[in-house]
Amino acid sequence: MLSYPFSTKPHMRFIIKGIPETEITIITEIPSQYRSYIYPYAQAVLEESTSINILHQVMQINGFTVCNHVFFPKKDTLIAPHSPEPLSALHFTMKGSIRCELADAGSLWLRAGQFGFFQVSNASHKAWLEKGGVYESFHIDFSREQLFTLSAYSDLMKKLLDKSDKNQSTYLTSSTGIMTSKFYELINEIRRTPSSDKMREIEMPANISLLLALTLKDTEESSPSSSMNDDALLFTTIHAYILNNLSRELGNQEIARDYNISVSKLKTGYKKIYAESLQSFVKRARLETARELILTTNLSMHKISEMVGYGDYGNFSRRYRAHFGHPPSEVIRR
Repeated sequence: MLSYPFSTKPHMRFIIKGIPETEITIITEIPSQYRSYIYPYAQAVLEESTSINILHQVMQINGFTVCNHVFFPKKDTLIAPHSPEPLSALHFTMKGSIRCELADAGSLWLRAGQFGFFQVSNASHKAWLEKGGVYESFHIDFSREQLFTLSAYSDLMKKLLDKSDKNQSTYLTSSTGIMTSKFYELINEIRRTPSSDKMREIEMPANISLLLALTLKDTEESSPSSSMNDDALLFTTIHAYILNNLSRELGNQEIARDYNISVSKLKTGYKKIYAESLQSFVKRARLETARELILTTNLSMHKISEMVGYGDYGNFSRRYRAHFGHPPSEVIRR
């Protein structure tokens, strides 16, 4: 069994199929090309093999296990998510689309910008990752005791509790939900809390509880899968993902890769639903968000340009002028 510098409390591990453990290395000195994926809330370790590298951050607090995993496959890779004990999790796909298969529950795509509640048995499960992609998974695992407490307030938690007691896997909903800006805000608050912060024993559990409450409410009140077909759910997810990730590379090639679809399907499917080309929307969303940030914050123009995906301020200023008829420096801040 590989040795990780984490607590002995059970959490999700990933068995790399076809790679013996003797050929896997665990390192704590993270190479420079992976450091932009590290958050200050927990120690980072890198699991290296000839098939895939996986960056792990795991910490326990007040009965919650907070996990961030980033996968860098060097070839098409099959991994087997595994926990030695039944595991209940609230999962968010931050980047990439992962095709998964849970024992007893069937298969499901976990797409960037979507979330879901899962009960994972200690059986064998599968996930497929494609060569050259980058996949980021953030999840919060909770104990049976927490499930029992939450079941008094939520029928969904009652279902998870029942599956946990039977050691059965399940997707709590038939499809995953779409992440809102508030979800991203809370996840960033959790991941960016330094491990040395004296207040984190108070702040982090509070943010976790709020995130859990918001996702439960969203799942119970507005299950998107009940009113959308697969394509509508896909492109609604992409639309929301763009709005919440404006600082990322959002070209057609990058988005198509993150959602495991062709560029042609991306362009035609998006325009069919939103009556606007995808890149026109990306440009408009970036500039309109920039204008709102200029009006409502004290952030510098250079910082705002970076936040909406323009690394070069001159380019941002030219595009802003072309769109609004005046440079950003002429906006009167509130």
